[in-house]
Amino acid sequence: MLTTWNNQHWLEMFQKTRKMFYHIVSMLGPHIVKQDSNMRQAIPPDKRMAMAIMKLATPNSLHDIANQFGMAPCTARLATHEVCHLLKDMAANKFICLANPQQVIDGFNDKGFPNCMGALDSTHIPVLCPLGRWRSFTNRKGFASVILQAMALGLVHKHFYWVGQQHA
Repeated sequence: MLTTWNNQHWLEMFQKTRKMFYHIVSMLGPHIVKQDSNMRQAIPPDKRMAMAIMKLATPNSLHDIANQFGMAPCTARLATHEVCHLLKDMAANKFICLANPQQVIDGFNDKGFPNCMGALDSTHIPVLCPLGRWRSFTNRKGFASVILQAMALGLVHKHFYWVGQQHA
């Protein structure tokens, strides 16, 4: 599947080009390589990365993504968790540059918030609900949405959630 898609399909499914996808795989893939066993062959890093990036880039369910790759949903979920934690642990510091921590603390202190390193908030972003998925996308306010959770001027939040897993 990864070898047969054209460039437009890559952009639709991963929100990035084939070249960028394989650049990410070359950086992070060696850290998610698994050993073959007597019972089965390990899932290659590019397939594990593809399931995770597709989950992050599309509103598709883990069931749909797993089905597309010929895997069980639990395998897609595990791959997504592993890749997200790898991105957090390895890549975040390369791409996310936070301000000087003392300047951030001083800035919050000047505004009347002593010993504060950041501000956390979340908001519901309205979306068009995929057919037959109303229950997974409906929030406590009764409309279909995805949740944006953001940390401003401070530490990066380290948890990853997706539709159907947790509602705020």
